[in-house]
Amino acid sequence: MKIFQSASRYSSFFFFLLVFNQVFIHVVFAQDKSWLKQYTEHREYGSVYAVKKIDVPCRTYQSFLVDKNGSKLTPAYRDIGDFSDGLAEFVPFETSEHKQGLHGFINQQGKVVIPPVYLATDKFYKGKTWVIYSAGKQYGLSYIDSVGKTIYRIPIEYFKNDFLKSKAVIDFVCNRDTKEDIIWWKQKEIFLLNWNFSTFIEKEIKESKGIYHFLYKGKYGIVDKNLILRIPVALDDIDPKYKFSGQGMERVKYGEKYAFINVFTGELVTPFIYSDTRKPTAGLFWVKKNNKWGCIDKTGKTRIAFLYDEASGFTKEDRAAVAINGKFGHIDKSGKIRTPLKYEFASYYNNGTSMVRVGDKYGYIDVNDQFIGKSDYDEALPFDRQTTTAERFGIKYELALDGSETFVGFSALWNTVFISLGVILFIAANSYFFRKVQLRKK
Repeated sequence: MKIFQSASRYSSFFFFLLVFNQVFIHVVFAQDKSWLKQYTEHREYGSVYAVKKIDVPCRTYQSFLVDKNGSKLTPAYRDIGDFSDGLAEFVPFETSEHKQGLHGFINQQGKVVIPPVYLATDKFYKGKTWVIYSAGKQYGLSYIDSVGKTIYRIPIEYFKNDFLKSKAVIDFVCNRDTKEDIIWWKQKEIFLLNWNFSTFIEKEIKESKGIYHFLYKGKYGIVDKNLILRIPVALDDIDPKYKFSGQGMERVKYGEKYAFINVFTGELVTPFIYSDTRKPTAGLFWVKKNNKWGCIDKTGKTRIAFLYDEASGFTKEDRAAVAINGKFGHIDKSGKIRTPLKYEFASYYNNGTSMVRVGDKYGYIDVNDQFIGKSDYDEALPFDRQTTTAERFGIKYELALDGSETFVGFSALWNTVFISLGVILFIAANSYFFRKVQLRKK
């Protein structure tokens, strides 16, 4: 019995030694990082390392993701960037058809999460990053999430004169392929698609009421509160005072053409196709295309065809003055003609009245195209108030909405004549009395 008890004690002791030995070996081995000496540099991320071996600086090097025992989790890559949001940018040895580096993302297990198909990118920040890719004759930029799904794509095709491949410079920091970037030089100034928002600008952007406009070397860009660049730094003008904007849209300019963006998202609602615009009225925007005026709504949809040589804003009478081939009339918001285009001129409606010209004489019509009062004035003004002024034969009248006249004076021409006559009479009288005085003295 004692023999069995002794055997049991010894077996427990040997088992303890065996377990302790395994743990000891594992700890010692895990702490033994001599394998790192074979690499030129390394960075630790929890239980994994990004290591790099540089044979010829800036020419021959390779990177791996390895575990704490030095076992490789990936094949050899040209470069591996910093981990952020659980992903790290990587650049394989394979290149694009134009011999450019390709960029993707791996996780800490070495698995490719986002394939290397982009020409430039950066580490993830709050679940998103930007990526640059080939887009015809240009380079384009999109924002993607941590599984590679597109969050937003800049409509680079609308900026045809910028971000061209033919004018781009592609470069990266020595031994750092993940620092590859695409830049454009304009008058010795660097322009980028992947705009870098500093901490100070980031604070300003997040505190802004809506989208944020910023100016860089004479060009404007637009970014939203999520730090997503909605419009690249290419705009020639914007309308911050809203002289031509409103109702959820803001006018922007690129080259000699105008477009509209959504003031809440910063996205382009229309392309740059308009040569002129007017401030919106009644939910419609008068815009000029191919030298003709038409109307669009806040979604960019054409509501009134591009037919008119001239056009005014809509008023509360649901009328806008329009002209074709020198003849004026009025239409309503549906585009229906409400006053035939027969006048030499027609003003906007106000107080239910529009000033029109027939031949070389002016008069006033109501919304039913009926004349109010007389129509033989030589000069006239629209009814911007309850009364207006008009002239006939140099006599000025104040007109009421019913067409009645009140004499208020003479025109500037008649006043000039009267003043001239007064001066002449004064000189004549003065001369007459002067001669009388001289004769008496004799």
